[in-house]
Amino acid sequence: NCVVVITGASSGIGRAAARRFALEGSGLVLAARAEGPLRDAAEECERLGARVLAVPTDVRDESAVLALASRAVEGFGRLDVWVNSAGVMAYGRFAEVPSDVFRAVIETNLFGQVHGARAALPHFHRQHSGVLINLSSVWGRVTAPDVSAYVASKFAVRALGECLRQELRDVPDVDVATILPQAVDTPIFARAANYSGRSVRPIPPLVDPEQVAEGIVLCAQSPKREVTYSRMGRLMEVAHSLLPGLYNRLLPPAFEAGNYGSERVEAKEGGVLRGEPALHGENGGWKTDRRGELRRALRATLRGAVRGR
Repeated sequence: NCVVVITGASSGIGRAAARRFALEGSGLVLAARAEGPLRDAAEECERLGARVLAVPTDVRDESAVLALASRAVEGFGRLDVWVNSAGVMAYGRFAEVPSDVFRAVIETNLFGQVHGARAALPHFHRQHSGVLINLSSVWGRVTAPDVSAYVASKFAVRALGECLRQELRDVPDVDVATILPQAVDTPIFARAANYSGRSVRPIPPLVDPEQVAEGIVLCAQSPKREVTYSRMGRLMEVAHSLLPGLYNRLLPPAFEAGNYGSERVEAKEGGVLRGEPALHGENGGWKTDRRGELRRALRATLRGAVRGR
């Protein structure tokens, strides 16, 4: 019976989390930029029996996010869980990514979650309860070339969560959890800005968005400080922390080789500056429709690591 706000709810992890909370009987306030896909997500949750309020929101706009929190309290009378799931990505060398695209990645991934925290925490304080769940990434603990804006934003999100937990350490029943997934099979790769000149792809193994969504619900029920998904992500974190020399010799060339396909493509801003209604849904289809490309990505990643040895 809790009331849950989810940003980025029209696709990927956010949409999977919305469905999972609906199955738990939560009241849902769903937010995303693209109104059509957001309505589709809301209708899906309503068919599962949930009460749903859909609020088109660009998380880069702090006033819009504050209004989103107000709509939740007006519609349901309280606010129990806030999930900061909205995120975008850009590929390309630092110098090749336009400054407005780089800034939009930071504003969406970091300031979108800052705005969510500013909107949710005052309500949690007044209620003396609440859980803020931030979406970082394994790339919030490890580094990689050609995705500097995304990595910087996710490092900052993880640090933000840690700072908030320290500030709230004497406030009972108000918790902050940070989720750090490795690559997840969502549409984020198709919607990414790309200035590399080559087609992009995730590096396997990929995690299903449903697995991360289940972890988000578990954190709402029993908050954890940080949760990494899954085994490969944890291995990369350990290697980056304990074996930095080896990590920096092997992993950057492995990432560069695995992230890109052979197809030459024109530069594009993707869905970074504006929402792309056609590229939504929960899954990216990599594990079902493009398994061959994933196998090529894995082989290229391994060859890149060998060359860096």
